[in-house]
Amino acid sequence: MKVGEKIRQIRKAKKMTILELATAAGSDVGNISRLERGKQGYSDLILRKIADALAIPISELFSTEADSDAADLYSIKSLSGSGRNSLYRVDVLEVYASAGNGAYTGDVVEIIHSIEYVPEHAKMLFGNRPQGSVMLINVRGDSMMGTLEPGDLIFVDVRTNVFDGDGIYVFDFNGDTFVKRLQKVKYELKVLSDNKAYEAWSISPEEMAMLHIQGKVLVSQSQQIRRHG
Repeated sequence: MKVGEKIRQIRKAKKMTILELATAAGSDVGNISRLERGKQGYSDLILRKIADALAIPISELFSTEADSDAADLYSIKSLSGSGRNSLYRVDVLEVYASAGNGAYTGDVVEIIHSIEYVPEHAKMLFGNRPQGSVMLINVRGDSMMGTLEPGDLIFVDVRTNVFDGDGIYVFDFNGDTFVKRLQKVKYELKVLSDNKAYEAWSISPEEMAMLHIQGKVLVSQSQQIRRHG
């Protein structure tokens, strides 16, 4: 079986669309489609990205497993009991989000680099989002208190890189990184803090070029530490 055919076999068994795979692998639909049909070559780098997006070792793309076995071999149920490579891994987003007045990216070393979940629990938390499309980051500052506490882990859908409706986003504006609510009011985006001690501010149409959305917040998890001895 050719590599492209194997990619398609595994993708379908995992019930992923070409768009979902392309997004998770940092490619585009046309490239993945041509690769699956054997109309395009591939590099080691793109195969590694595809393997990561499919949550399989890269060697699996060169196996000769029969089509009839694919649905069971790559099903969520089978993956949950097949060892470490089957886990749903959430890695750190390579920015540092501030829920205060902004922070330059890269100025703090994260304590947690990744978290792994069994697929069923990941699906409960993140829906059917493919591995690689959800990343985590720590939040600092108190501007979102009441919703996000300082030190909380937030899980971000990094496929969302444009404003797609009111919600909490991780975004860079003019060199600073924030985690805030964005709300569209007429032609502007309002930047809102849940802590009422912070004033709202706006991003005008003329300033949109300075806005770079890194993802939309899905869920958060407390990092509060309790000592027991």
